[in-house]
Amino acid sequence: MEQRTTTTTRNLSYELGVKHGALASIGLTIGASVLTVIATGAGAAIWKYLKKQRQLWDAEALMAQRRSVFPQDYDPNRTVPEDILNKLLESANWAPTHGRTEPWRFIVFGGDGRRKLGEKDAEIYKNITPEASFNAKKYAKKSASKLQASYVIAICLKRQDSKKIPEIEEVEAVACAVQNMHLRATSLGVGAYWSSGPGVYTSEMKEFLELGPDDKCLGLFYVGYPKPGFKHPVGSRKPVQDKVRFVYE
Repeated sequence: MEQRTTTTTRNLSYELGVKHGALASIGLTIGASVLTVIATGAGAAIWKYLKKQRQLWDAEALMAQRRSVFPQDYDPNRTVPEDILNKLLESANWAPTHGRTEPWRFIVFGGDGRRKLGEKDAEIYKNITPEASFNAKKYAKKSASKLQASYVIAICLKRQDSKKIPEIEEVEAVACAVQNMHLRATSLGVGAYWSSGPGVYTSEMKEFLELGPDDKCLGLFYVGYPKPGFKHPVGSRKPVQDKVRFVYE
């Protein structure tokens, strides 16, 4: 029964145009209406299977659709509501964590806090940049970009006193938390961008953020709604086969 149900599901999926990629969500939405009438007996098993597959396909499409949306592309007339912001942070909180140390920490700058962060970021850039390399436009952008976002979130790592878990694993956990946050933003139509650079790793930034001596800032996460008519960047990746090596013996 299980094998027949799976085969039938695949045939139905194919006929509905749900082979892979972005069509999955659309095809299964259509399929949901068609298959409601057979959601009894063996049909119920098919329906349950399709619902599960829809979730998996939606997740795959979401990962492929995630893009960095930069502050200059945010709509100045729309502010991301706090309840949406909280959803991003809650998603981040479910990242994998070795030893359940949950090392991610987020400092959210909104309102006038964005200006203060921008001024500090610009000041740090000026302090660490040799005069011959100083770029006035980049200096101004350090401040302006913060005000273009609804929020700017400092991505931080809280180091455990015991240091039982290697620091690299704590960094990896924070990175997973940021990915969770970015994926959730994409699902909600919110633009986001993880910015880094020499300035965020300085002692000046650490002091500004009031971090502990062993803590770290790993970047700034910008959040805002894209402007009307914003064209979602087309993504591309080199074949995964070029990045994988299988060892069976």
